Amino acid sequence: MTQFSIKRRQLLAGIAAFSALPAVGLSSTSVFAQAAAPVAGGILKISHSTRVASLCIMQTSGAAEYLIGDMLYSGLTRMGMDMAPMPDLATEWSADTEAKVFTFKLRPGVTFHDGSPFTSKDVVATYQAILKPETASPARSVLNGIADIAAPDELTVVITLKNSYADFPLALTHPNARIFSAKALAGPIEALATQANGTGPFKQKTYDSARLTTLVKNEAYYADKKPYLDGVELHYFPDLAAETSNYLSGATDAMLEVQQADFARIAAAKGSKGQRVPSGRFVNIVMRADQKPFDDIRVRQAMAMAVDRQTLVDIVLEGLGVPAADTNISKQYRFFADVPETTYDPVASKKLLAEAGYPNGIKIPLVCSNRPAIRSQVGIAVKEMAAAAGFDIEVQTIPHDTYLANVWRKGNFYVGYWGMQTNEDAALTLLFTSDAAFADTAWNNKTFDGLVAKGRTELDPEKRKAIYAEAQQLMAKEKPSVLPMFQDVLTASRDVVQNWTCHPMSKNFYVEDVWLKRA
Repeated sequence: MTQFSIKRRQLLAGIAAFSALPAVGLSSTSVFAQAAAPVAGGILKISHSTRVASLCIMQTSGAAEYLIGDMLYSGLTRMGMDMAPMPDLATEWSADTEAKVFTFKLRPGVTFHDGSPFTSKDVVATYQAILKPETASPARSVLNGIADIAAPDELTVVITLKNSYADFPLALTHPNARIFSAKALAGPIEALATQANGTGPFKQKTYDSARLTTLVKNEAYYADKKPYLDGVELHYFPDLAAETSNYLSGATDAMLEVQQADFARIAAAKGSKGQRVPSGRFVNIVMRADQKPFDDIRVRQAMAMAVDRQTLVDIVLEGLGVPAADTNISKQYRFFADVPETTYDPVASKKLLAEAGYPNGIKIPLVCSNRPAIRSQVGIAVKEMAAAAGFDIEVQTIPHDTYLANVWRKGNFYVGYWGMQTNEDAALTLLFTSDAAFADTAWNNKTFDGLVAKGRTELDPEKRKAIYAEAQQLMAKEKPSVLPMFQDVLTASRDVVQNWTCHPMSKNFYVEDVWLKRA
């Protein structure tokens, strides 16, 4: 803590009072080092608080849907815990010197759950379906750089890109880019929402989006002896208290996501193992660079100095996260640069505001969506912290639909909330390049754009590291947004459950490696 740190009691009181107000308007076959020989058999019961609205992983977006998609379907490549691509349905791949033509060699002998053989034609059909706008697949954003996709034989796929992209095999780990059978895609896509036919470690048994979905072991899964479990049950609990109660009583074996407020209790409970997975999930304070007062870099820099990052982690995240340095590249990314955090210094912040033409400070509203609640919690904490620097902030919490319609990508000062992305390129082009998919800062820095474009095409890892480091340093200096902290992903399992984990992106789970320890 610095001498300027806000007192814990002051922030907690502010957050509690504000919350009471009504809203206005590794390898392909293992990611674990085994401590004991796995035992086959048993049913794993997983609880989750969001519906599995669809089994069509090409179109899904919820946490529970990512879990079920990871069990039912396989992709050409799969994301490892180290954020690097590992083999899945493709056993190997290579690229030309320009990183524009990629050749994938497919795993022989793989079958879909209905027994039909998996071939290169299924890959072509899947990617073509994803690329259709009417499919509305989130994976289209990572596949739209494809110029041509060919299947020269049943176990080879050649993909030609419009532009160079060194990380293309990693981009294919996108959770919505799993492979469907060409036969299934020839029918109505609506049928895929209730009937799954993948090549993953588990097969669909029953599907009830509002209560319980059950899966059984895929005896023909390509990884020898896996999965170890006989099956998996996914139990839906819209009531979070009921979910926690069932887990603590032993009625369920694992919680997909643990709420921050419950984590300490669940982690300390007898027979329970809580896991904190460091992640690149973040809250950011958007300051539009094309609107006053944030068109002046000094105001953005002053705002950054008016935020006590460690106190935000301690108070808002209850310690379940780490401070950040105003870039969205966390330590989990391969090309993370250790950029120094901005020090909390309201005196220096106030002086910078005066230099920018605001000697009496700035009065401004900060808009927060009511979902998730962490947005308004961050808002009220920043309000308290920044007051000493001359920022008179009025926190306004509004319904999420209103936020999306009227504030997001339009307002000049609001709180965003984002998950971790596949790689540096995806993270930076999501929000911060001039042509970003969800550009909302209007930073539009051509030097930054050039660095991101250069990093995208560079094949040499050391050169790419240097390029991305320069991009992160530029972002930290010019502050397109205040990005003060990264939030841990929280999950839990009973002691009997071995190898339960969650990837930092919360979209890969490796349940084929899970086994149940018998007494």
